[in-house]
Amino acid sequence: MKRPAEDAVDESGSSGDEEDEAEAATDSAAPSTGASGGQLGRLPGRRKKSQVTLSDGRVVSSKVRNHVNPLLPHFQKPVAVRDWSKVYKDLSKPIVLDLGCAKGRFCLEGAKRFPEFNWLGIEIREPLVVRANEWVVEEKIPNLHYIFGNASAGIADLLASMPTGMLRRVTVQCPDPCFKKKHQKRRMVTDRVISELADGMLAGNYLFVQSDVEQVSMQMADVIAANGRFERVERIEDAVAPSAAIEPVARPNATVGKDYQDHAVGGGEWEHKGTGAVEGSYNWLQENPLGLMSERESSTLSRSLPIFRALYRRKDEVKKAAE
Repeated sequence: MKRPAEDAVDESGSSGDEEDEAEAATDSAAPSTGASGGQLGRLPGRRKKSQVTLSDGRVVSSKVRNHVNPLLPHFQKPVAVRDWSKVYKDLSKPIVLDLGCAKGRFCLEGAKRFPEFNWLGIEIREPLVVRANEWVVEEKIPNLHYIFGNASAGIADLLASMPTGMLRRVTVQCPDPCFKKKHQKRRMVTDRVISELADGMLAGNYLFVQSDVEQVSMQMADVIAANGRFERVERIEDAVAPSAAIEPVARPNATVGKDYQDHAVGGGEWEHKGTGAVEGSYNWLQENPLGLMSERESSTLSRSLPIFRALYRRKDEVKKAAE
């Protein structure tokens, strides 16, 4: 069953058939060749407004499919390490990392509203990353950057390369729900990802997850709880209140959409099921603790549908051991 799109290109991802996913992955990452062996598409430097130039020189549309298969061979590379001195103007600012940032508007808005942070988005669909980094250049935003990569293939090296102690917050918002049972192995939030985050985050750092599909949020909460190095909290202690209320994004082409909160994701079974619940309840946060909404969250709330949120803080393991 496919998730209803908000417009031609949705932020959160859907569960389509494998042929579509393979095609999406090919469109966004793998070089295409013609009968003569040459690459298809426009030459670099000759492109339409809706097109972007990828790292391999291909010129493609920035309008991509909702989802790709992260298990395809060309996505099986850890997220590349960066020279941070060439990424951010001020390396003394703490970093907010958004995994699966899609179009990148959450980070874009965050960098403008909260310039005291450096913002970093990671996204598996390269055309979206290229377009987002073009926004950075066009708007001259010194505290914002996007990286093309597959977080589920490894983020340990990237986190270790960051300026010491500067990673302050991590968000995972409305990842691909992977409704089909056979697609569960494609989920972004896995034991490996959470373990690498725990290794790369200092005590007191925050991890925020949310989805408009309740069982997806349950899965994420269960994996985080099973890791044992994070604790549930209600608010961010050092959060700065936004200067103005953030209203849901107006989407003129939005469809009615459906409420999938009770949909049986992956047949209703997954590893660590129930680990994140307390007396049978997940106690979702009623309000967004960040003071900033993603496009998917805005769209969902504008249709009077629920969002299922949870906030975690990295435990102080030294203190815990002493106790």
